[in-house]
Amino acid sequence: MGRKVRIAVLVSGGGTNLQALIDAQNSGILVSGEIVCVISSKVGAYALERAKNAGIDAVTVPRKDLSPEDFESGIVKTLEAHNAEVIILAGFMSILSEDFTKKYSNRIINVHPALIPSFCGKGYYGLKVHEEALKKGVKVSGATVHLVNEICDGGEILAQKAVSVKDGDTPETLQRRIMEQAEWKLLPEAAEKLCRRILNEKKPETPSFTLRKWELSDAEALAESTNKVDRKYLTDGIPNPYTKADGEYFIKNMAQKQEADGEGIFYAIEVDKKIVGNISVEKSSGLRSGVGVIGYYLIPEFYGRGIMTEAVKMICAEAFEKLDISRIEGTIFEPNIGSRRVLEKAGFELEGVLKDAFYKNGKLYNEYVYGLVKGE
Repeated sequence: MGRKVRIAVLVSGGGTNLQALIDAQNSGILVSGEIVCVISSKVGAYALERAKNAGIDAVTVPRKDLSPEDFESGIVKTLEAHNAEVIILAGFMSILSEDFTKKYSNRIINVHPALIPSFCGKGYYGLKVHEEALKKGVKVSGATVHLVNEICDGGEILAQKAVSVKDGDTPETLQRRIMEQAEWKLLPEAAEKLCRRILNEKKPETPSFTLRKWELSDAEALAESTNKVDRKYLTDGIPNPYTKADGEYFIKNMAQKQEADGEGIFYAIEVDKKIVGNISVEKSSGLRSGVGVIGYYLIPEFYGRGIMTEAVKMICAEAFEKLDISRIEGTIFEPNIGSRRVLEKAGFELEGVLKDAFYKNGKLYNEYVYGLVKGE
C-alpha cells in the first residue's frame, strides 16, 4: 500500500485500547494509518511499555507537573515532531481545550464507554460511567467512537455498539464486557474509517490568482480582509479593528513609499477580482544588510488551496531580482502550522529557534526562523 495516515495515540493508563489498535495494525484491520507515537499524560503508564514493545516511539508529557497551557504545548510539539495527522484518545484522562480541538478539527477521535448521549459529558469517565449506568438500571449499554470537538463527548458519532447489561453486574464486570465486545473492536474500525476518509479526500485545486500592487482605492478591501484574519497571526502593531484609514496609511506610507525607494515589494493577492490576502518582502533594517523579511496572510476561506505557497515563490523570485538582498527570512509562531508548511513547501529551511519561548495572552509560543538564500 502507498501512503498511510500518521496516527498519534494519547493515553493515561494501562493502554488496553492502545493494544487493540496495535493488534489491529498487525492483523491488517488498520491498514490506512500507522501509529507513529504514543503520548502519555502520566509518568510510568503501562501504555508506554506497550508502545515500546511494539517499536513505537513513546513520550511522556506529565499533566500534573505542567500548567494547562504548557501541557497542551508539549503535546503539540510531540505531534508536530512526528508529523501526526490523526489523534486517537485511548483512555486519555484530560479534557482538551477548544483551541486544541479546533487546531486538529475532524482529526481527533475518542472512545467513550457508553451509548452517547447517555452517561456522557464532563465527569463521566472510567468506572463512573458504568456505576451510573447500573444505578439507572439500564438493560443495554455499550461504547461510542466519536470525533472530538470543544464540547465534551459532543462530536460526530463514527460508530456505536450495544452490549447487554447482566443481572449481578458490577461496574468492573460491565466495564470489562464493554471493552471486550465493543471498545476494542470499534476503535480500530473507526480509526481505519477516518484514515481512509483522509486518504480519499480530494485536495482542492489552486485557484487562479494574481499579485498586484496596492492602490489607494484598495484601502477598504484591505481593511475587510485584515479583519478576517486570526489576530494571533498578525503583529501587535496591526490596529484592531483595522479601518479604511489604517489601510490608506499602510498603502501610502509603506507599500507605495517602500516600492518607490526600492526597499520592498508589496502586493495584494486577488482571486476573481476579490482581495483575499497580502504578501510582501521588505529589506531588513539595522545591521542585517542583504536580508529581506517576508510577511503574508490569507483570509480563512482560502486556506489549504495552495495560493500562499505559490505566492511566496513568486514574490521571493521577484525580490531577489529587484531588491539588493541575498537572503529572505520568515519567522513563524509555533501555533501557526499552516504558515510553517507554506514556507517549507516554498523552499525555506528551518534554521532553529530565533528566540526563547515566551508567553503572550496566557499562551506559550516559540518563534522559529526560516531562511531562503538566493540561487536555491
